[in-house]
Amino acid sequence: VDSLVDAGYQEIVLSGINLGRWGRDLRPRLEFEELLRTILDKTAIPKIRISSVEPMDWSNDLISIVAESPRVCKHAHVPLQSGSDRILRKMHRRYRPWHYADRIQRVRAAMPAAAIGADVMVGFPGETNEHFEETRSFIELLPFTYLHVFTYSSRPGTPSASMAEQVPVHTARERNKVLRDLIAQKKQTFMQSLVGCELEAVTLTGHSGEHTEALTDNYQKLKLAGQHPSNRLVRARVEAVDGDALLGRTLSEFS
Repeated sequence: VDSLVDAGYQEIVLSGINLGRWGRDLRPRLEFEELLRTILDKTAIPKIRISSVEPMDWSNDLISIVAESPRVCKHAHVPLQSGSDRILRKMHRRYRPWHYADRIQRVRAAMPAAAIGADVMVGFPGETNEHFEETRSFIELLPFTYLHVFTYSSRPGTPSASMAEQVPVHTARERNKVLRDLIAQKKQTFMQSLVGCELEAVTLTGHSGEHTEALTDNYQKLKLAGQHPSNRLVRARVEAVDGDALLGRTLSEFS
């Protein structure tokens, strides 16, 4: 992290497989929250973004750190896969839908403007119309702002490849579209709620006509009026929504 700071980076992303379990194999045992606090205490990186963390690892302590530190991006990606308890058990997932919902609701309560996203899989063997409806209604009720929706595809040698009740591809694709349409509506509602707000963002390399591409602290695409150098932290006011991006104007630069 120090080397990235020396090189001028304004934002880093902490990423890894089972990221929230970092440190539990060490002796003495450590926790991911300790790693995050150490980076905050001992480095000068302006912004830290956390990538995917499993729902059972979004502890109250982790939620508090993300919510309270102005240097940690207000963004939670929490893998879901399915809103059906039956399907989660078939996937050997270690959480139940009610556990998951509790974590998401706690994140939203602590960070009203945070981006909250999830990975969802449709068409897993044995997923009936009833199971899919459990997933659809579960997603509809929770405050997601985006989803990564995947259609199950069989892989030779995996346990699921030999499971009975394989879902027809056309059925799985139809379910994929239902969820993509649902999250598109929720994303638009979320973006509209940000109009008039002030957000922090990092400028990117792209320029399109009169705008500069940026990524907000809460993981929204932002088109900033005017030409701005990349790798700058700015505060901007959101003025409108343009498709899948926000339109805004820079108020100040603080990097």
